[in-house]
Amino acid sequence: MVQYHIMKKWKLFISITLFTAGLFVSCASTPGNKDGIGADASKAKKADEVVAAPEPTAEELFIEKISDINISVTKNPSKTKKNKPFSSAYEFSVTDGNNEPVSDFPVTVKYPKEKDGPEIVYGEEQLYTDENGTVSFDPPTPDFAASACLTASPAVPEGLDIPQQILDQHTAYGDYAVESDIATKGAIMFVLEYNENGKAPKDSYDILSELRKKGIYNIGNAPRSDESYYNASKEKIYRDNFAEVGTSFGYLIGGTIKFTNPVEKNEDGTYTAKMTAYIYGIEMKSGKVILEETRENTGTGANWNKAVESCRTILTAMVVDSIMFGL
Repeated sequence: MVQYHIMKKWKLFISITLFTAGLFVSCASTPGNKDGIGADASKAKKADEVVAAPEPTAEELFIEKISDINISVTKNPSKTKKNKPFSSAYEFSVTDGNNEPVSDFPVTVKYPKEKDGPEIVYGEEQLYTDENGTVSFDPPTPDFAASACLTASPAVPEGLDIPQQILDQHTAYGDYAVESDIATKGAIMFVLEYNENGKAPKDSYDILSELRKKGIYNIGNAPRSDESYYNASKEKIYRDNFAEVGTSFGYLIGGTIKFTNPVEKNEDGTYTAKMTAYIYGIEMKSGKVILEETRENTGTGANWNKAVESCRTILTAMVVDSIMFGL
């Protein structure tokens, strides 16, 4: 009788143990069951979340829109002179990937608008292409000299931040050239050339001569240009020369031309010369500095003299170009 009770209790213990084990196995095999989602459904949901792509941003949509757009210059007016209008308008053509014209396409034209001292300030205007995919821009009459660029690119909607390198791929560049009125107003010069040792400065004959070749006859060396001015500020040079000539000349041109380093003899027996020109221009009437540039050039030659001559000739042309399109 005792054995029967023991066996009965033992069978009951085994039944309870098996039931409990089954319960643990069941819970372990169906994680997340309390939400009513099975293992397969949960995996499917996660797969859907991975596959779903994010919505493109406004910037990405714009970049895609202009991806096959090409803008080119079809008409570029020749240079003009200060206070004179350009001979014609600028013209740009907009085409798609099939070289077909794109009508009603917004284009932003950026152009030199004015000068703040020697710096060019740019303005911009938004225009739309016509039925032929063409847009034209007539810039205002310039009251300043400049040698710069005018650009046309896809107009970016307000609020979008498009990388400049992306826009550059779809931008057309036009030449914007306005020559100084120095020929009519004249100028005085205080440009000094130094020798290889950085000493013995003298007035630059080369620059003066090249300007005269371009028809600038009302020009000469500054009346106040002795040794006491060699290290003087451009403001003092202007004041003292203004006291001498007033507004009889339109501009004062100042600066220096120096050897960047001593002339070098190369392994092949030739010579290399490198020179630096610092040039500035002041409007006599207002005292404003409207030109300030540093130009460099390197020249080579069979001997010292030819290397220096080669370097100086090109550098002089660069300086004269700066003066003609900077004053």
